[in-house]
Amino acid sequence: MREIRDRHEHVKVVGSLNLVQTLLREKLFDRLDLWVHPIVLGVGKKVFDGGAVPTNVTLLEPPGASPKGTVYLRYGLADGTPETGDMSAPDRGAGRDD
Repeated sequence: MREIRDRHEHVKVVGSLNLVQTLLREKLFDRLDLWVHPIVLGVGKKVFDGGAVPTNVTLLEPPGASPKGTVYLRYGLADGTPETGDMSAPDRGAGRDD
């Protein structure tokens, strides 16, 4: 994996969950683009499986949403130790009265 990344400036992966999981586990990514679709299947492979390594990422741009509710998120690899967030924070919209 490292050899591929060293030889190619840009590597995009679409449709290979095993490769994506390897890239995430080895932290061999600069940017992670996620599309969250508003459906519940209940079964299937998980992107962040039991072998996922805690990794600190940062949101690179505001989320985008399609008219049907698909949400696009773009994250970059960040330094530091991952921390959990608080969805009740004022900037998240949860727990507000308005």
